[in-house]
Amino acid sequence: MIRKEFIFITIILLIAFIGISIVKYFGHPGRNSSLAVVVKTDSIQTFWTYYNRATKYRLQGKADSSIISYQEALRLNPDHEDALYYIGNMYMKVGNFDKAHETWDKLNELNPKSERANYQLGNLYFCWENANYFHPEKSKWFFKRANILNKEALNPNIRLGEIALFQNKTNDAFGIFNKLSMMDPKNVEINFIIGYLNWKSGKKQDAILDLERTFEKGRMTIFAKNAAINKAQKCDLFMYWLARNLSEFQKYNISMVMPKVYKKFNQFLVIKRKQLNQE
Repeated sequence: MIRKEFIFITIILLIAFIGISIVKYFGHPGRNSSLAVVVKTDSIQTFWTYYNRATKYRLQGKADSSIISYQEALRLNPDHEDALYYIGNMYMKVGNFDKAHETWDKLNELNPKSERANYQLGNLYFCWENANYFHPEKSKWFFKRANILNKEALNPNIRLGEIALFQNKTNDAFGIFNKLSMMDPKNVEINFIIGYLNWKSGKKQDAILDLERTFEKGRMTIFAKNAAINKAQKCDLFMYWLARNLSEFQKYNISMVMPKVYKKFNQFLVIKRKQLNQE
C-alpha cells in the first residue's frame, strides 16, 4: 500500500515538474521575445533574398521572372517603396498597365511625396500605346506634381513640354524647351524639338543648327536604341520616333535633309493626334 502511494506521489511530482518546465520555457517573456526576433530576422533575410533576385532579373531584362520575385518580396513586406516602384516598372514593360497603375497608386498613397511614383503615373497616362489610359491632362497633373516634389528633375519638365507639343500648343512648348536647353544643352530630344519648332516658325538656319546638334549628340544614344525598343520605350511617343527615324538621315547633308526630317516628324504628330482623338 505504501509502495503504491509512493509511486502515485512520484508521478504527480513528475507531471508538476514537466508542467513548470513548459511554462518556464514558453511563458517566459524573454524566451517569447527571442523567438519573435528569430522569426523576424528570418523574414527580413528572406525578403532581401527575393528582392535581390528580382533586381538581378530586372537588370538582365527578364521582366517576368523579376515580377515573380518582387511579388514574393512584397508578400513579406507589402509597403516596401523600392519593390513597389520597380515591380510597377516591370508591369509597364510587359504591357500590364492595370497592375502598373495599381502598384504606383499604392506607392503614391504610402508616400505622397514620392516624385518617382508621380512621374511614372504621368508616364502611364501619356503612353500612346494604350488608348484606355492615354489622358494628357491627367498626365500633366502628375508631371507637375513630380516637378513640385523635385524641382531639379529634368524629365518631368521634358514630358510637360512634350504634352504641350502634342496638344499643338507650340508657344508653350517652345517656352518649356527653351528653358530646358539651358539646363541640359546636350540633350538630344531637346535639341531636336527646338529645331522642329524653329522650322515651324520659319527659322530655317536655327533649325539646321539644332538638327546638327541633334545628330552630334545623338550618335551614341538615340541611334543605339533603334535595335532594342521595348514596351516601356514605345510608350514614349517622341523618343520612339527619334530612335526609329533619325538614323535614316544622319549620313546626308544636314541642310538638305532638315526640311524632310521635320516634315516627317510633323506628319507623325498629326497622325497620332487623330488616332488618339486629340484633334
